[in-house]
Amino acid sequence: MKVLVIVERGKGKGNFSCFAPETINNCGLVGYGSTAREAMADIEVSLKEYKEMACEKGESFPDVEFDFRFDTGAFFDYYPIDITAFAKYIGMNASVLRQYVTAIRQPKKEQILKIREGIDKLSRDLGTNLMIDQPAVSYVK
Repeated sequence: MKVLVIVERGKGKGNFSCFAPETINNCGLVGYGSTAREAMADIEVSLKEYKEMACEKGESFPDVEFDFRFDTGAFFDYYPIDITAFAKYIGMNASVLRQYVTAIRQPKKEQILKIREGIDKLSRDLGTNLMIDQPAVSYVK
C-alpha cells in the first residue's frame, strides 16, 4: 500500500520531521531528524518497529511504500540546490525564498505554486540534454 508522507522543516537548525497524515492499523507513522534524509530514515524505523510489534502479537501489518512530499524547507535540504541561484532562475527574491526554506516565513499558496513551477521548469530543462557531450574545443574546426 502506498502511503503519503509529508516531510517538513521546523523553525531553527536541524529540526525536520515527517508524518503520514493517515494512520495504518491505528498506528501513526512519524520520523524526526536533523536533516530531511534523517527524518525520512527515522519514519522507516518507525514502520519497521510497528511491523515487529504486530508480528509479536501474531497480527499482520500491511506492506507500505512511502510517497514522500516535501515542504519548501525540506525540499531544499534534500536536494542541494543553491537557493540564491534558484530564486533568480524563477524570478523570486532570494531573501524571501531563504526565509521560506528556513521556516522563518510560511509561503502562501501562490508562492508555493511559483516554486513548484520553477522546479518543474528546471526538471524539464535538465532533461533536455543541454550539456555538450565532448570538450568544447572539439566543436571548433
